[in-house]
Amino acid sequence: MNYTRNSDLSYYDKSCLYANCGSYALRLNEWYDPEDYLSDIIGDIYDWISEMGNSGYSDLDISIEYGNLLVNVMLKEFEGELEICDGKIPTSPNVELIAFNTMCEWNEDENIDYDFHFKVFRDGKWMEKCGTEKVRECDEDEWGIYIGDVTYLYHKIGDENGKSN
Repeated sequence: MNYTRNSDLSYYDKSCLYANCGSYALRLNEWYDPEDYLSDIIGDIYDWISEMGNSGYSDLDISIEYGNLLVNVMLKEFEGELEICDGKIPTSPNVELIAFNTMCEWNEDENIDYDFHFKVFRDGKWMEKCGTEKVRECDEDEWGIYIGDVTYLYHKIGDENGKSN
């Protein structure tokens, strides 16, 4: 998919309804959902979660596997722009640190819920945009309902000459 790159960070507060946590973290104008390509890999997400739960996997196990799948999709989709890292704050002004986490809940009554969330270390602090809400400062370690393993990614946002991706 082609995305509109965004260097105007005020866009995310002015256009809350059109951008989510992924849009903000990846500096995109469009609502970003890494799940757009997931059905090609696992089929229907509800069926996949149900099969995992029925096979004895815990919510934590399913959340971790879901996160791994989404990270692999993002690495392919943003090849050369995203890379997994150890979570250290980058020293280059052209690289931002993104934290990504997931949650999946399943029970025998086939009640299924799942979601993902991005945070970004930008301008010396952790920031997030929850759904259609405004951007806000956040804590790196507070994830609320997101119980998967946190994956850290370096995001290249420009080159040595300051040109944005």
